[in-house]
Amino acid sequence: MNIHKIQTVAKKALAAALPLALCFSIAGCSLKFKIFDNSDFKPTSESEALLSKIPEPKQTSYSYSAITNEHIKNLYAQIENECQKPVPAEIQCTGTLTQKDIYEAIIAFKNDHPDIFWIKNTFSYYDYDGSTYVELFYISSGTTLETQKEKFNEALNDFVNNATMYSSEYEREKYVNDYIISNCVYDDEAAYNNKTNGNVSTAYGVLVDGKAICEGYARAFQLLCNKLGIECVSIAGMTDDVGHEWNCAKIDGNWYQVDVTWNDSQDDFSNYYYFNLTDEQMYSSHRADDLFDEIEPDNYNNDENLIGNLYVPECNSTEYNYYNQTAPILYAFDEENDNTISNALANSAVNGDNYFNIIVDDSLDFEDAYSTLVQDGYVVNYIESANNMLWGEVELDTSSYAYKNDTLRVITIVLNYIN
Repeated sequence: MNIHKIQTVAKKALAAALPLALCFSIAGCSLKFKIFDNSDFKPTSESEALLSKIPEPKQTSYSYSAITNEHIKNLYAQIENECQKPVPAEIQCTGTLTQKDIYEAIIAFKNDHPDIFWIKNTFSYYDYDGSTYVELFYISSGTTLETQKEKFNEALNDFVNNATMYSSEYEREKYVNDYIISNCVYDDEAAYNNKTNGNVSTAYGVLVDGKAICEGYARAFQLLCNKLGIECVSIAGMTDDVGHEWNCAKIDGNWYQVDVTWNDSQDDFSNYYYFNLTDEQMYSSHRADDLFDEIEPDNYNNDENLIGNLYVPECNSTEYNYYNQTAPILYAFDEENDNTISNALANSAVNGDNYFNIIVDDSLDFEDAYSTLVQDGYVVNYIESANNMLWGEVELDTSSYAYKNDTLRVITIVLNYIN
């Protein structure tokens, strides 16, 4: 009997969180700024990079550890042995298993082994004489698979060899996010037409073909994080009633939510909108599927969008959110805050950044702060003050666009340069 294959489809980031853009080029209000000598500013690209040895890869087994049925655990181990063969053979399980049980074993194995890209989510099975017999299906096999493994390992080695300049877990995780976005495009046709032939759902699709859907993005992100010594798991769920997959990554002891698929938007100012979020932030647009132990077999068979999870960590830390790491915080509209933000803006200009982000503190009403910054001319004054600090070395145009993200309380200013 063949089990219906569940499709995991992701929409682009702009479909979920289209930010409001507003153009500004108005005269600023009267503010006082402290003017700094431009020698205070130094491009971060010129700072000395700390070359580091890549940590030992992480081979996590959260999914296997979460399995409570010994027969499912045994099938997991049998899959691990079977996947090393060039062509799969029939597996005799140690007991009688349901469709849900078999799928739990396959998903658990794939979650713990994102490098095993050739196993499909589909399978066939039958019961006989007290045992269940399972046949796996490969995306490719034989000599074709061997050739793909060589290309895959070569791409992995190239990726790892270029990661030595990143000394912290956060920097390495960001490198993974940026690498995937730069080297892969989202396969809209496969996603929206439910065509998942080939490797679009695998890490191979990202690393070798350069084209994938959300499951491929998630598998690749997990694998590349693991290769750089970062614990990472894949999460199955829903967005806008459509199946979707993303990740949780463990940075310096705390878990964070990451959706690299939605970070890969057409507008690169939002490449970090879904980078290291809390559960509260991520679940404003995402919903994780139930754990396998919580799903009734009858419900599982009847829900085409439901995949199931083995392990979903709690993500409550905000320390390594991208914007908390890189953007100044607006606490008030006063001279001290004005100087801080103008100083940070001048640094961004020297670095040649395309965008400048401001976090609005929780003590302020976000919409009021956005209106004051953009419509009342504070941003224009920040730009003018930054230009004064730079003494003409770099000059920003005061006419630009601003975008806002209400969930993250972030306002992004597009930087236009005169020289």
